[in-house]
Amino acid sequence: MTVLTEATETMISPTDSQLIERYLAGDKNARQALIERVQNDPEFKTQLAQQRDMHRLLAYANQASSGDAFTAAVLQSVQAEPASASRRRYCWWATACASLLVCVVAVFYALTTSVSVGSISKLAGTGMDYTPGQSISAGEFYLDAGYAEITLINGVVLLLESPARLMFENADRLVLRQGVLVAKVPPEATGFAVDTPSANIIDLGTEFGVAVDDTGASQVHVLEGEVKVKTPGSQEYENLYQDDARSFDANQQMAVIQSQPNRFMRTLPGRRYQQPQYLHWSFDDAGLDQSATFNCAGPGIGQQCFIAQAQTLQGDNAPPALIEGAFGEAVWFNGADQWLDTEFPGIGGNKPRTVAFWVKVPQDFAPHQGFGILSWGLADKLSAWQISINPLNVSGPLGRIRVGTNEAEIVGTTDLRDNQWHHVAIVLFGGDRADLSTHVLIYIDGELERSYGKSIARVSTELNHPQSKPLMMGRNLAFNDPNNSHKTNRFFRGGVDEVYLFDTALTQQDINKLMRTNSLTH
Repeated sequence: MTVLTEATETMISPTDSQLIERYLAGDKNARQALIERVQNDPEFKTQLAQQRDMHRLLAYANQASSGDAFTAAVLQSVQAEPASASRRRYCWWATACASLLVCVVAVFYALTTSVSVGSISKLAGTGMDYTPGQSISAGEFYLDAGYAEITLINGVVLLLESPARLMFENADRLVLRQGVLVAKVPPEATGFAVDTPSANIIDLGTEFGVAVDDTGASQVHVLEGEVKVKTPGSQEYENLYQDDARSFDANQQMAVIQSQPNRFMRTLPGRRYQQPQYLHWSFDDAGLDQSATFNCAGPGIGQQCFIAQAQTLQGDNAPPALIEGAFGEAVWFNGADQWLDTEFPGIGGNKPRTVAFWVKVPQDFAPHQGFGILSWGLADKLSAWQISINPLNVSGPLGRIRVGTNEAEIVGTTDLRDNQWHHVAIVLFGGDRADLSTHVLIYIDGELERSYGKSIARVSTELNHPQSKPLMMGRNLAFNDPNNSHKTNRFFRGGVDEVYLFDTALTQQDINKLMRTNSLTH
């Protein structure tokens, strides 16, 4: 038999045709034989895939949802023509072609359920249920914690945010029942489809985000390129383009909504450097003399370490008080006039970094005492790197960890105002398109945080401006007037211990080891 593809004729041999017929008739031996043919004969698998792709593209063009619907449409169109001898011959050919096409598609879909649809390429914040490189087969898939990046065999890259429940029909179609995903679809996989309980989405060469809540309501946000969407009960698709978004309620009613690209994580960190450079201030070296300086340990960054020098508004260099820390001694900032200066310029631009430390925030903490646990860069829009306890309702819940500067921030979810030590790690995994919403992970006590107020702003920490400041601890980066004693929002109040700065993006396993042992090497 011969089946016409879009550009070529693909021959399926008489032997293979008989094998397909036996399989469709329910012969279990034929099924196993076909599975072996698909697994061991790349040419045969390619032939089936070509027929599957043709069916997929033609079905979408005709807004059909199954091979049977497409076949019926073909037959109806053909049979409506005059029944001349030549037309009858054409009818026979079209019927055979459409019927075999349906058979081939059915066989390919059935066989590929036993074959991997892709593999896990990256993980962040997850438990031990999955590992990078693990194969993913057609069928149900669950992600209970963190994020997972899955690369499908057709080149589609999916980034899933937990909790997520989905079902892979094959590499070209999945059903998202709950959770959040971003799909990056290369040109050769155009037509990739995502179904939800309330929406059907078909890619037209794009990157898009989908979110489904526990009621089945969903949202679609086009991040780049184009998709088309409809409700399951509708026949007509609507084309959406970059920055378009639609919502679909549980009753399958579609509505126009504002695009929110910052709600989607779009990439995950790769492997860290094998031997990262880092700075470490333990605060265990002040001794009985209450020294105004604290030494820096570690291999350094750029082969340099930097002491932390105590400063006050009065200029007497009185050090912060020493308290019992998570490991040894820690410093306690009074929130009024104390901070530590260093000469470390910081990590600039969009380069990867990890900042890790222990923090103790008192229960009677006032919002204006949250600014500037650690900071460096330029106190201008998008140009600083500052970690604080969130002091502003407009950014998210008060008392949570906050990363960013004015007009751009990401805020965590754990209230730290309990006078207990908490381990904090902020990871930026860098890159040309690094931004606060998609390239920053927050870990509290070793667990990945969900976040509020994620800004889509690009990270570009400015180190070279004349007004850029090196690393400070305990002081708001934007505070420049020591003579203005009435100005608030100047200093941090609370305890800080074991400050680490790495020039790479640490993994969750690294962060947990650092939290438990205060070292990456022991």
